[in-house]
Amino acid sequence: MTTHPLSIHGVRWLVALLLSLALAAGCTVEYVAERDRAVEEELLRLATEVDRFWVELLDTPAEERGYAAFRDDYNRIESDLRALVLRNEIRPLNAASTEQAELLVAQWQDSRELHRDDDTYGEFRAKRHRDQFARMFRAMARGEQAKQGGDD
Repeated sequence: MTTHPLSIHGVRWLVALLLSLALAAGCTVEYVAERDRAVEEELLRLATEVDRFWVELLDTPAEERGYAAFRDDYNRIESDLRALVLRNEIRPLNAASTEQAELLVAQWQDSRELHRDDDTYGEFRAKRHRDQFARMFRAMARGEQAKQGGDD
């Protein structure tokens, strides 16, 4: 009786090795920043501020929704959103949150530009933009809450 160079034990080992390599090749590890409660609180504060902006705009009669009446609010909120970008940029391993904050700024600038160009803001568009910002803030807050460690 002759023995084969690959015994049952060797075949099992080879299969396990190949399976491990296949799984490792399909999986990537992405390190993220630790959870930061101050960022969570800032997100909630900004979400409230942005929502208040839309509430006030929607509460204003359509003929009084000119851009100039809301310019100061746009400036203040954009500065706060840019500060959030900076806060995320300086945290190590925080590229995803930084990108989300940059998207918030871009969306805010788009809304502002539409308002400036049209010098009014329709009911439907304002409600849609209010909902879009709420979804963005909710996603960012959930992302921050999902991070481990930090100041839990």
